[in-house]
Amino acid sequence: MLLRAGNLTLLYHGGSLRYFTIEGQEVLRRIYVAIRDGNWGTADIQIQEERIEPSEDTFEIQYRWSTETPRMEGHVHIQGNMDGSVTFDWEGTALESFSKNRVGLCILHPVEGFRGKPVRIIHPNGEDTSAEFPDLIMPHQPFLTIAAMEWDVTSKLKAQIELEGDIFETEDQRNYSDTSYKTYATPQSLPKPVEVEAGETFHQRATLTFTGEWPPFITPDTSVRIDMAGDPQSIPAWGLTWPELDRSVSTKEIELLRKLTPAHILLRLDLRKPDWEQDFQATFEQIEKVGVPVQLAVLIDEQYVPSLRLFKSKPLIKEVILLNENGLTTSELLDRALPLLESRWPALQIGGGTNGFFVNFNRHPFEYSRVDFVSYSVTPQVHTFDEVSIIENLAGQADTVRTAAARSGKPVYVSPVLLAPDPDERLHTNFAASWTVGSFKHLAEAGAASVTYYEAFGPNGIIVDDQPTPLYQWFAFLSEFKPERVIPSRVSQPLRCSSLILEKGNKWKTTLLANHTTEELQIRLPGAATITLGPYEWRAVF
Repeated sequence: MLLRAGNLTLLYHGGSLRYFTIEGQEVLRRIYVAIRDGNWGTADIQIQEERIEPSEDTFEIQYRWSTETPRMEGHVHIQGNMDGSVTFDWEGTALESFSKNRVGLCILHPVEGFRGKPVRIIHPNGEDTSAEFPDLIMPHQPFLTIAAMEWDVTSKLKAQIELEGDIFETEDQRNYSDTSYKTYATPQSLPKPVEVEAGETFHQRATLTFTGEWPPFITPDTSVRIDMAGDPQSIPAWGLTWPELDRSVSTKEIELLRKLTPAHILLRLDLRKPDWEQDFQATFEQIEKVGVPVQLAVLIDEQYVPSLRLFKSKPLIKEVILLNENGLTTSELLDRALPLLESRWPALQIGGGTNGFFVNFNRHPFEYSRVDFVSYSVTPQVHTFDEVSIIENLAGQADTVRTAAARSGKPVYVSPVLLAPDPDERLHTNFAASWTVGSFKHLAEAGAASVTYYEAFGPNGIIVDDQPTPLYQWFAFLSEFKPERVIPSRVSQPLRCSSLILEKGNKWKTTLLANHTTEELQIRLPGAATITLGPYEWRAVF
């Protein structure tokens, strides 16, 4: 529901406030509540007795909430006033004892328009610190010990958010490919998990206020327009992941996979397992039926480095990512492995980084000059899991590429990209295909050299029960069109639509459009042509 507080517009959705906007400029991304247990599990918050009272330029919202794991309940009161101020007041009571890592309010700040923006951090003791929202992704918290934050909206208008009920700090959520900076309760430096006793109560409040001269109210422009935004650049090589199976690949699966043209197949191998060699030989026989080059991600203890010799007999292996038992590349591992590989296999491309999220790459640097490329994984479902947030976080993938390239000076491989770290039934729907068009857009336009996506087949694959899924159709399009370049483009409503302009070697172009909403969407192309897309539909326009 779209609401107003004076000249401020915002969206109420599922108990939280989103997209605080003034004159088309987003000033705050979201205010919501997160309850994270001692294992960082996220509680599902159920809303009851919801009451929404909007007027032309004010609103009031109240609801009760509860969770089952852990058992908690409480009340929320949200109010928006004519002067643009908004208060989010949250109360909660533990109905049982449990361990927690975080309980309370989270405030998301947008990245677009904020990177490099000055901000004044007011601390609980009344002192303040001048800082900036980071451009490249910071490995650790940029702002600590926060009671309030203040920043310029325009040259004449300042915003301030005051936080009560705990000590807050800010992390760069782009470490997890989220498109936001997050200010949250309870500093990470404090011991955790913390035991919560039954009957313990919590009360936190966030108050957004403004000082200065407001610009006049402008009715939000909801039209969707596409414009070119840069020169053609090379498109990343794309690949798929080989699943771990306890069965042989079917003839139909091989047939469908052969119709695609991935640049590589990612094969993940743990050399610490006692039967790894037998499993590898059996799996590789299946891969050889497809005939696609292999990107091998090897999890290895230093003592097993001599086992790398085995792979020289497999000419399909073109790239190897070296990872230790923690899923990280270290100087010690490179010291042991590189002499063997470089002497026996000089044409092999060797990569390093992590099999985990970008945060692991960002917090564990190594000697980048010793590898040919750097690599890490991406998923949009680390902190939030609803469709709106998954789409919202698409743009964060681009900043991981920009930061990895700036830190390392090497080509960036994103391997793999997953819709979710765990099985997700939405993977086999049009929603996943629409999201993947947006993912490929942001990674390609950011300059990724290589992108590996989902498992080729199986329950987490693009082929399920010998049948192609909507995701398969997307990769079939890439295989048929065979683009060589991507032309950056800009969308007026990036949370509702993605555009991807691809160019073949003969300069024949196509514009791919993906609707990220559950409603029909009209999109205006350059030259004033308009097309209509159904819910979560994607389409190539020639």
